[in-house]
Parts: sequence; structure tokens; C-alpha cells
Amino acid sequence: MPARIIVTISPASAGALPPPHTGPAVNAAILAAVRDGLSPEASAYLHEGSPSRPFAVTPLLDERQRTPARTSEHVRFEVGVLLDAIVGSMLAALSAPDRWRFGSTDYATQSVALVEAETYADLLAAAPPATSWAFGLVTPVSFATGRGDGARRQRVLPDPERVFGTLAARWRTWAPDTPLPADLDDAIDDHLELVDMRLATAEYVVKIGAPKRRGCVGFVSYTLAEPAGVPAGTRSAIESLARFACYAGIGDRTASGMGYTVIDRDGALSSTKHR
Repeated sequence: MPARIIVTISPASAGALPPPHTGPAVNAAILAAVRDGLSPEASAYLHEGSPSRPFAVTPLLDERQRTPARTSEHVRFEVGVLLDAIVGSMLAALSAPDRWRFGSTDYATQSVALVEAETYADLLAAAPPATSWAFGLVTPVSFATGRGDGARRQRVLPDPERVFGTLAARWRTWAPDTPLPADLDDAIDDHLELVDMRLATAEYVVKIGAPKRRGCVGFVSYTLAEPAGVPAGTRSAIESLARFACYAGIGDRTASGMGYTVIDRDGALSSTKHR
């Protein structure tokens, strides 16, 4: 059951600011909350499991989707939960602390809200057979090469095969009982194309002291070439993956805050791309 939890917080001291890179701190704080509220074993499972983790987080963000500043009115972090069995326990663990610490800054909990939750089956059944999709990439998106592919590199361009292919792989990992159409991978590889973008590269800290990662932020849109050649059920499945991105994030290191994504439903992001 993909779910999205928003934790709204405020600095314990008026005007206090977090460190510039909060993704690793949010990850650590969530694992600590799970450890204290559930068990060390649960925390270790989330921290040390397969590279495809059953959750995604954001760094601290304000109402403008930016790092909090002194003028920010609201500060929050979000957690996307991808595994049905842990939604309730994650919500309970995140609701328990009345204080959070990021760097040297203390925050008080204002609210914890489960803002979205739907089963994989409902997510798949409710999606219309769309032919185009647009995203805002709020935090950097990248795809690392694997072992055996030469020197380790960051592939920063959000090409449709990697974006939708990794979303499909993540779905299959955490929802094996809700299969995607058999022809989905062929549709992604043979019909999806990137048609518009307004992207910039940005660096991101995933671990204090480790080299920074690079990725793309901005606006990107995709469409199906020759959509009549893609069955309606498969077009619906691609729409489901686009909606799933809002829970799972896109690309690598989503458990440390990379790849936070919003769907551009009304064209607001695309309408500003040439300003």
C-alpha cells in the first residue's frame, strides 16, 4: 500500500535554521524514531535492506519546495511508504516524537498526517489510459551505473526508459502480488519519449563526508509515440507508475531525499519553463 506521510515541524528557537543538507539527517531521524518507537530490528531492516528500500524521504522543505529560510512559513519533511505491512507502524513511529533534531537545530512537531494511501491494486485500477505525463523534479534525480559497467558514474538525464523502468522495478519488488501488464517493459522501451524539459544539474549530499551526488532538477514531460500501438491497460499501467513516483521518488538514493517528485497536472511547471 503506497502511502505518504507529512511531518510538519517548527524550530524550537525562533529564526533557527537547519544545516544546508538535511537529507541524511532526515533519514537518520526517521530510523531513530523507528528504533525507539518499534524496535532496533525494524530500524536495521529499513537501513540495511536491499538497495530498493521500502520508503522514500524528502529533505526539510518549506512551502515553496525549497530549503527552509528565515522567511519560510512552514517546514516539513515527507515519507513515502511502499510496503503495506509497515504503513501503520511507520505512522505510529513518526507520530511519537515531539522533538526532532537536524544538525544542531531542534524542531518541535506540529502535526503528522497520513495524506495519501491506496493499495497497489486500487492504484492500478483507478488510473486512466493516459498518453502523456509531466513531472517536477524537486530534489536531484540520477541513476548510478552498476558494478561491471566500468567506472561508477552518475547518469543525470531522466530518460523515459530509466525513469519508468526503475519505477516498474520498484513496484515489482514491493507489490509482487499486483502484477503489471506483461507488455509494459516493451511499451516503455519502444513508445515512450521525452518531449519537453527545463532541467539543471545540482549536487546533493547523501552521506556526510562522502562525495556529493549529481542529478537533475526542474521540469520534464513524456509522451507515447504511436499510442494506438499500446493497449489501454498498458497505458493505464504507465499512468499508475507516474502516480507511484509521488510515493517512491525517482532514481537512486530516494531513502536519503533524492528524487522527490511531483506530478505537473495543470501545466503550472511547463508554463514557466521559458521565463
